[in-house]
Amino acid sequence: MTANTLLNNALKMLGYSDSDGNTELTARLRNCATVTVNLVYSDLWHICNDGEFVPIKSLFDEIKLPGKATDEAFVYGLAMHIARSENDGDQQQMFAMLYNSKRAGLTKYEKVKNAVPRGGDL
Repeated sequence: MTANTLLNNALKMLGYSDSDGNTELTARLRNCATVTVNLVYSDLWHICNDGEFVPIKSLFDEIKLPGKATDEAFVYGLAMHIARSENDGDQQQMFAMLYNSKRAGLTKYEKVKNAVPRGGDL
């Protein structure tokens, strides 16, 4: 999925579209759109991958994350950052909560360590 598709989905979720669902970036949003996408992309990249993060250079670049990360978490993170930049506090708060809960669901553990303390461990 391209960054532009994810960005348009986030703008529609925020209600920043016309009655036909068409989104148009304001000049201010257009100037920081790639940076905003890279903020979320970097955050999710380090949760889902071990390799080095390579930021996108264009909104038409592909986002290389597992489907669960792009389908469930990415748009909420974008919506959160866009709402913050638009001083839309209520939406920012709601999407921050959704993003953090979806992000937490992406964390994977290979092995769970027994962390119950024993009598001598105290």
